[in-house]
Amino acid sequence: LPDTLPELPIIELPHDEDEDLLPHTYAHVKTVPLNIYRHPMEAAMGLPPVRTMLSGDWWVSVDGLVEYEGQQWYQINEEEYVHADALAFASPSRFQGAYFTEQPQHPFAWINRWVQPSVVPQGELNIAVGGLGRYRLVTIFAEERRGEEIWYLVGPDQWVEQENVSRVDVDPPPPEIGPGEKWIEVDLFEQTIAAYEGERMVYATLISSGRTGTSTPPGLYRLWSKVREGKMGNPDVEDGSPAWYFIEDVPWTMYFHEGYSIHAAFWHDAFGFTRSHGCVNLSPRDAQWFFNWADPITPEDLRVAYVGGSTPNTWVWVHFSPPFD
Repeated sequence: LPDTLPELPIIELPHDEDEDLLPHTYAHVKTVPLNIYRHPMEAAMGLPPVRTMLSGDWWVSVDGLVEYEGQQWYQINEEEYVHADALAFASPSRFQGAYFTEQPQHPFAWINRWVQPSVVPQGELNIAVGGLGRYRLVTIFAEERRGEEIWYLVGPDQWVEQENVSRVDVDPPPPEIGPGEKWIEVDLFEQTIAAYEGERMVYATLISSGRTGTSTPPGLYRLWSKVREGKMGNPDVEDGSPAWYFIEDVPWTMYFHEGYSIHAAFWHDAFGFTRSHGCVNLSPRDAQWFFNWADPITPEDLRVAYVGGSTPNTWVWVHFSPPFD
């Protein structure tokens, strides 16, 4: 293997590291039950709250900070205030996938956990090179199976075991998809997603899909709705159940099957591993890219777009394809 290997045909999408990743400032409710008041003055007067967040997992949008009688309160909606000590602000992931200027000629992968490459599969560690950190993008030049393990060659004398990466292959479109149509491939085993225009891959990144028990359903679907910002909750339980969750103003959501969607997740940085209640989680930058790219294109001032049968649309192919078959 030569010392110099071809690189992936990717370009860095422009962004400012100091830019706001999200349309709102979000916070987790760390103290429940939590009373919500029309104004801090009503709490000081002993008046009843307008509502109470009971047990469960709550995320809110923070609209502003006020002080009243030496205490700090956050406004979370119109005429809704909570005590500042009850909230913990989100630290959204700054991870972003890859945009391709031409078709990748090799499989590639993101390192999903730090790993020191080996000189040969199952061999001694290659201490002459640095370790590969999480979210590092690598090209896969060869693979070998050793017993129940698969090893990938990602550089000269640099082999990593399959469980340390999330791999992406350029796949042909399912037969139902017409020439040049936009489609999205969601690989539940690898925890990756790719955007295609016909046979050409234009973008790929990591996801977090549903955990065991709340898994994301495989199948071939079409987008039926795009929501620029919307609220999400668990329809199977009520507020007061430990399984209840409610998230305000989730940005860049694309529904593809019943209540299952592709959307931004600002509350974790676990991309490359299952995490969700069934939806396909993306980092904020990735979610915004997919939302802006997918048909139908939606104007910025349109909050919700329902996709009709005659409207240009985007396919979503969700599948589980382990490399061990």
